Amino acid sequence: MERELIGRNLSVQDDNGDPIQTIKEIEVILKPETLDIIRARKMSKTKQIVGFEITVKLVMSKLESRLRYRLLEDFKAGKTMYLDRITGSLEDRQTGNTERVMISGIHIHDEMDILVAKIDENNGIDITLSGTANDFDFIEQFPDYMV
Repeated sequence: MERELIGRNLSVQDDNGDPIQTIKEIEVILKPETLDIIRARKMSKTKQIVGFEITVKLVMSKLESRLRYRLLEDFKAGKTMYLDRITGSLEDRQTGNTERVMISGIHIHDEMDILVAKIDENNGIDITLSGTANDFDFIEQFPDYMV
């Protein structure tokens, strides 16, 4: 059976448990940091993981500005733009199975739009929040479909 999961069946909740209703994209990537290791006798080269970074990117409609306002208020008050956690869910609508992942310790530290308006465009205006996270946990996992 050949089929694909499509990311349109996505939901995301902020650190208060409130849904981010206009979410358009979420991308959370684990990026290992490595160190080259050369095996003396074999003269082969391998890599050792010495650290990691979890990058986070959320794209939502400008209509969903409450989260952005809260982060910008923290920034103006000299605080870190920080989300305790977000939880993302992806549903397989054919089977009803769900994958839920909690991303925790999110520091928003990349550029953030304050005012953007494009008169000649008919597209909606998006907000992008990006930074890094400290950890992730799978709350629910998809079953093994390939058994």
